Amino acid sequence: MRRSIILICFLTVNPFAGSHLPDAANRDVMAYPQKVPELQSFASEMYRQFLSSHTVLTAKENVAVNRVNHTGNRVINAVKNYYTSKRSSGELDGFAWKINLVQENKKDAWCLPGGRIVVYSSLLPVTQSDASLAVILSHELAHIMLKHGDIRMKQYLKEYLDSKDLATAIASKPAETKAFFKMAYGTGDYVGVIRGFSEEDEMGADKLGLIFCAMAGFNPFDAIVFWKRMSGLKGTARQPELVSAHPVYEKRMTHLEEVMEDISEKYYKPIINNN
Repeated sequence: MRRSIILICFLTVNPFAGSHLPDAANRDVMAYPQKVPELQSFASEMYRQFLSSHTVLTAKENVAVNRVNHTGNRVINAVKNYYTSKRSSGELDGFAWKINLVQENKKDAWCLPGGRIVVYSSLLPVTQSDASLAVILSHELAHIMLKHGDIRMKQYLKEYLDSKDLATAIASKPAETKAFFKMAYGTGDYVGVIRGFSEEDEMGADKLGLIFCAMAGFNPFDAIVFWKRMSGLKGTARQPELVSAHPVYEKRMTHLEEVMEDISEKYYKPIINNN
């Protein structure tokens, strides 16, 4: 009965909707126990389960696979180079980089801990270019590197799963843990209310994502063009699921414009024929 009640609450209630965790709560959540190896192992299993239940496209079936892989690998290399330049390559310990394009009517892309990336086929007509796709992938990886999903998962463990760590939650409440894990990382592969990242999380991912995008050789100014296009689709029948998980605020656009020139000057090294 308790499991049913929790699942019903998950499907009908949007925890922390329209707000962000206050500073005190953030400190408490960050201190909450959760081992990185356990997190990455669980992410790997969730990724495997997702792929096994969806049609994973190959280059023989869809020419877009090569584009997604090429763009994604450039962004991944940029992430590696960024953390190497900061002498913080340990941040990527345990990462098992993977990119998959899946057949899906939803317009979305997401990333799990350890660099496990999924792009939905229906998103590509919305991105319209490799540069815009790079903006999305860079943004999703920035959320992972900034541990935004980890913070949300730790909060769910404490408040909704009554568990001190991920291993305990998996053992005692596997179904609920999987549901909250999908919600924490915005995979879109669940039934229920999509809780968008907070405004602060989005702006943090915007800035770091711009750096990744620029270092990958894509013009970071494409981010403004892309997110404005996404904002224009908000509330329409064509609204991508990506917008629900990553709300486009006017404050975000202003922030992008404020940091754009500095990031472009410091990190952007264009690659010929990158689109």
